[in-house]
Amino acid sequence: MNTLKMAKYIGLVTVSSLLLGACGQENAAEEQANVDEKATEQAAETTFPLTLNNYTVSSEGAVFSKKEITYESSPKSIVANNQGTAELLLQIGLAEDIIGVAALYGEGDETVAEDFASIPVLAEGYVGKELVVGADPDIVVGRGQLFASTEWGTGTVEELNEVDIQTYVQATSTADATFDDLYTDIANLGKLFTVEEKAQQFSTDVKIRMDAIVSGIPANQEALEYAYLFGAEGTNVEIYSGAADTYLNDALSYMDLNNTFADATGEISAEALLEADPDVLFLVNYTGGRDPKESLADLKANDALSSLTAIKEDRIYTIDYNQFWSYGYQILTGMEQLSAELYGEN
Repeated sequence: MNTLKMAKYIGLVTVSSLLLGACGQENAAEEQANVDEKATEQAAETTFPLTLNNYTVSSEGAVFSKKEITYESSPKSIVANNQGTAELLLQIGLAEDIIGVAALYGEGDETVAEDFASIPVLAEGYVGKELVVGADPDIVVGRGQLFASTEWGTGTVEELNEVDIQTYVQATSTADATFDDLYTDIANLGKLFTVEEKAQQFSTDVKIRMDAIVSGIPANQEALEYAYLFGAEGTNVEIYSGAADTYLNDALSYMDLNNTFADATGEISAEALLEADPDVLFLVNYTGGRDPKESLADLKANDALSSLTAIKEDRIYTIDYNQFWSYGYQILTGMEQLSAELYGEN
């Protein structure tokens, strides 16, 4: 499977009005204090061996099975199998423990850019098992679809375990995942790497951001249907259903955005897109892909698609691959940008 096709596959209670009110700031501070106290208590309770509910993945990276994994001790060296996972690990204070990263397919998070730049890049694309094993990590953490026995995969959970490398598959990347699975991943990684306090603090930050996004949606806003496009060239358009990406679909539903092809199977034709006529189109920008400005120009010039509401009303929005397909907190940045474009600054 080539990189482009794999890229396609791999694919509340509001805490004040945008935290601007004095009362909201006070409540947020109180909530943070409670979280810090709870995290300190949990840090003292965590012991090893530690057993976590996690997953194993089929050899082609498509089918997930739940699996209890016991870690005898906290891993000290980590390979992150994609950019977004490394950024998540940096957010909870593990800069000195990450010895390798791969799959750099989109915009990075500026808040951790300096630390990210110091991580050895095993491969700018997807990384194979040989390079992963050669890095000699205690553990590989990341997207489940990449734990595959293929040229683009890190090797399966079992294959890595056979050479004494532990694994942690992000719950957010599994079948039927929801946005709440992000909190599960943050909590589990906090326990596993004994950084519970920082993990709890980051989890609170995530919730505050999501609450702010939800509060920014106009009160009378009707739900909008969307579809993903991985590019357009001439009269050809690459439509991606996103049906398997339940984490993305659930996260975007917080914004009253619904995937029009969420129940689709197989490839999506231009005819199916015309029939569905979604309100908005999301044009995916990823490293190595076509310039989205060129794709946008070809979309608008495509007479066969001229009847689409999203084209007629100029509602085509560029989204970043790392933000959406790292199955992590970066989706919030993408949602914040979409909110500003869809509903205006609040």
